[in-house]
Amino acid sequence: MLSSLSPCLMKKYLFIFLCFILSPSFLAVASADPEKNNTVNLRQPPPANKAQYVKEVLSYAYASIGYSINWLAISGNNELALVKKGKLTAALARASAIEQEFPSLIKVPFKLLDFKLLKVSDRRRCGYCLDEDINSIIYAKGSMISEKYVKLLRTSMDKLAIINSQKLNEMILRRRVDSALIMDFQLSEKADENPHLIIETIAHEYDFHYLSTSHARLKEPLLNAFRQLEENGTLAKLKAKYKITASYPPVLPKTHKISFISANWLGYTNSNGSGLYWDIIDEVFSSADNIEKNTITWAKAVRAFEENKVDVLVGAYRSEKLNNAIFSSYHIDYEYPLYVFSRTQDVLARFKAKDSQLVACLRPGTLLNRHVSFLTSKNIIRAELQQCELLINEAKVDVLIGYDYYLNDETKMLPKLMLVEYAPFFVVFHNTPQGLALKQYFDQRIKKLASDNVLATLFPDNVTYKQAHIRP
Repeated sequence: MLSSLSPCLMKKYLFIFLCFILSPSFLAVASADPEKNNTVNLRQPPPANKAQYVKEVLSYAYASIGYSINWLAISGNNELALVKKGKLTAALARASAIEQEFPSLIKVPFKLLDFKLLKVSDRRRCGYCLDEDINSIIYAKGSMISEKYVKLLRTSMDKLAIINSQKLNEMILRRRVDSALIMDFQLSEKADENPHLIIETIAHEYDFHYLSTSHARLKEPLLNAFRQLEENGTLAKLKAKYKITASYPPVLPKTHKISFISANWLGYTNSNGSGLYWDIIDEVFSSADNIEKNTITWAKAVRAFEENKVDVLVGAYRSEKLNNAIFSSYHIDYEYPLYVFSRTQDVLARFKAKDSQLVACLRPGTLLNRHVSFLTSKNIIRAELQQCELLINEAKVDVLIGYDYYLNDETKMLPKLMLVEYAPFFVVFHNTPQGLALKQYFDQRIKKLASDNVLATLFPDNVTYKQAHIRP
C-alpha cells in the first residue's frame, strides 16, 4: 500500500509519525514503562530507623539485579491495594497476615525485617496496665495485627481506631488514654524515653517483600540478592547503622549464678538478703539455681555494675546515667515527689553543694539514705516524721528529708528543694545477649506475678502497695 503512495504523500506521513513519537505525551508514557527503563515504583518509607533500613536494603538488592527505584510519596494505607492493581511494583515489607486479604501478591521468602507490635501504656493511669486493668486503648486504623489484638479485648473497653498513626504517640504522651498499640518503628523517641510509659511487646512478626503479579519474574532474582547481602555482611552493617538489635527469648540463661546488687536500704534491700525488693527478686527468679544478693553504698553498687562485676542493679531511676545498660519494662516501686526542707535558702544551697557539716533528719528504714550519702552517720538523725518536724522547727537539725503528703502545713511552708520527681524504680541489666535475656525473663515473670496478685502479698501493707502503682 505504501509503495503506491506518491513520494510527497509518504513524506507527509513520515513527518506526522515523527511528531507523534517525539511528543511529550508519548515520551512520558515510554519513560513510565518499567520494562523499557528497568525502573520499579515503590512507596517512599517514613523516616524511622527500621523503615530507612528497608529502603537501603531494597536499593542494594534492586541495583544488583539491574533495576533503579522510583520512590513515590504514597500513604501506607493505600500501598497494598496499589500493588494488587499493579500501580506499584511491590510492598516494602509486610507481615504474612496480609496474604488473607491479598492472596495474589507474590511473596519473596526472605525475612527482610522483624517487627514488634507494642502496647504502650501510662503506668500512672493503670499501673502495670494489664489487659484486665485498662479502660481505653487506641490503635492505627487498617493495621491488621492491631485490629486482631483489639478484638480479643473485653467489649466494655473504649477502643478507638486512629487514621493518622503519628497521633498515637501524641495521645499517649498527653495521657489521653490508658494504652496505645503501635509498631516499634513508629514509636517516637520521646515516648520511648518517658519513664512513666510501659512498653510491652504484644506480637513479634517478620516482614517480607511482596511483588505485584506483573513483576513475579523478580521473585527469584530478589531472593538471591537478599541472600547475597546477608552472606557478604551488608545486612549486618546496615543493622548496625540503623541500630537494629536482635531479640532474645525470655528464658533464664544457663549460668551457675545470677548476681544482684543494691544499696543497703533498710526494709527494702537489707544486708542479710531480706527486705521488699529482695523478696521481689527472690519471687521473680525462684527458678534460678543460685542467686547472689549484695548490698553496698549506692555509688559503689553502680560502679560494680558498670565494671561488670555483677549481673543486675536493683532500684534505679531511668534518669540514672548508666553505661551500656537496659532498664526493666516494669517497675518495682514508685517514689512520690521527695523534698529537702530547711528554715533558710542558705542552708538549702549548702545541701545542694553537699556540705558534710549539715545535720539531717529522716525516717528510718527508707530509701532516703541515698540522698544523704555525703553526710557522716553522726550527722543523720533517723526518727519518725513528727519528731523530725519538731526538731527542724526548733532549729535542732538543718534539714528534713521527706514526702510532703506526710507533713503538716507549717512544715510544707518552709523553703524546700525537690530531690526526686514522681518517678518509678527499675531493675537494670547489661546490654548484652545475657542481659537482654534476663530482662525479658524478668518482665515476663513480674507481669505474671502481678496478674496473680502475688506481688501484693510481698508489700508490708496495702497503702505501700497502692503507692507502688502495680495495679489500680
